[in-house]
Amino acid sequence: MRRTSVALLSLFALALPALGQADFTRYVALGDSLTAGYQSGGLAGSLSRNSYPALISKQARPGAAFDQPLVSDPGIPAVLELRSLVGPTILPKAGSGTLTNPLGTRPYHNLGVPGANVRDTVATVTGGLHDLVLQSFSPLLRGRSALQQAVQQSPTFTTIWIGNNDVLGAATSGIVIEGVTITPVARFETDLRAIASAIAATGSRMAFGNIPDVTTIPFVTTVPNVVVNPATSLPVLVNGQPVRLIGPNGQLGAGDRVLLTATTELRAGKGIPVALGGTGQPLSNGVVLDAGEIATISARVAAYNNIIATVANERGAALVDVNGVLRQAAISGIPVGGVTYTPAFLTGGVFSYDGVHPTSFGYAYIANVWIQAINARFGSTIPPVDLLPFVFGGASEATPGVLVGDSEAAPGVLVGDSEAAPGVLVGDSEAEPNSGVLVGDDEAYFSFLFTEEAKHSLFTSLNIPENPQPPPPRGRRGGRRR
Repeated sequence: MRRTSVALLSLFALALPALGQADFTRYVALGDSLTAGYQSGGLAGSLSRNSYPALISKQARPGAAFDQPLVSDPGIPAVLELRSLVGPTILPKAGSGTLTNPLGTRPYHNLGVPGANVRDTVATVTGGLHDLVLQSFSPLLRGRSALQQAVQQSPTFTTIWIGNNDVLGAATSGIVIEGVTITPVARFETDLRAIASAIAATGSRMAFGNIPDVTTIPFVTTVPNVVVNPATSLPVLVNGQPVRLIGPNGQLGAGDRVLLTATTELRAGKGIPVALGGTGQPLSNGVVLDAGEIATISARVAAYNNIIATVANERGAALVDVNGVLRQAAISGIPVGGVTYTPAFLTGGVFSYDGVHPTSFGYAYIANVWIQAINARFGSTIPPVDLLPFVFGGASEATPGVLVGDSEAAPGVLVGDSEAAPGVLVGDSEAEPNSGVLVGDDEAYFSFLFTEEAKHSLFTSLNIPENPQPPPPRGRRGGRRR
């Protein structure tokens, strides 16, 4: 009996990955919606089970518990869906989910809070989805921030991917306002250093993820800035040149971008000259990013990432270059199982229906980027996540990003009533790949409609102001100065 037990223990030990200096005995993850596994505009347990920290935990310590908040379908808020196959409309599902696994007496291991920025991780204890993730309903946990709850667990390893929301609001609201939609660099650094210092004091090893350039996500890059002929799916040419849409300051420039939220205005004819069938009214400021705003946002992302790299180096942590990996994926795609995934909206398979957050496949791919960086820094041999189940449906949660008619389709393929090649959006007839134009339906300027309901649900859950305003000037209001 003893020899059998020893043999079984030996086999079990051989099955576990070598962790080197990376001890995942008590693994905690800090971050925002990207850490929580938020997808298609909502937090739903059927999807967030495949959050990148949960996948890392499964690979590093097979069978070990990793607690994270799980919300029943359709999620909080309800995840977005496509309601039709011809001129699909993006709307939240009906209803709302509930938290199914409150712990009450102890924190979750996954402390990713959708909508949280760096300051929130340090100091915020309630409001929005903080109440759910931080379990503010529990007298034992109430009043403790995500950072405090992480420290409470005496972690042996901590992943930190925070800062996306310090700049995301500027890109998605279409308005750059220092201190409102974009965090000042000095404040970002102060708060990130506070996080690193508190975690280091527990003796935990760390890995930091940098921030993707939010001006390159589908929410920003999908809608063309030129007038497109719905009958041909090609740009309208006048004197051999494309006709740019009308923005708040006149005709858009080549470097200006039109956001997903502009589709409702475009459907109503805004932004399109009268001579080409539109109203001649400009697109609103909140659905356009001009070239100067894009440059400001990209520069701020670079500044944040320099800080993240510096802090990671100072703390001997792993640095995960998510920014670089996603940028390369946009260039060459991600070939898996005969399917090439790209960041293209609806058809690419990497990003979900909100144009901001990954699909389950995208999260699995990102988990492998983290695993690779952790292995390189700490001498561990954590095996990568097998991506094939996410391609062929073996992972039950890996469904968003695939729109299917009455039969199954490979992820990343949007299918109408007939088969389509990957990356081709099909309406009533063939369309140019990734053109975003529905052929055969003259009433629909674009093949999809990102509704006001979808925008409101997404923005509210991520604490993004829908109509951001500059803060009032400091000093006395009215009267004479003394």
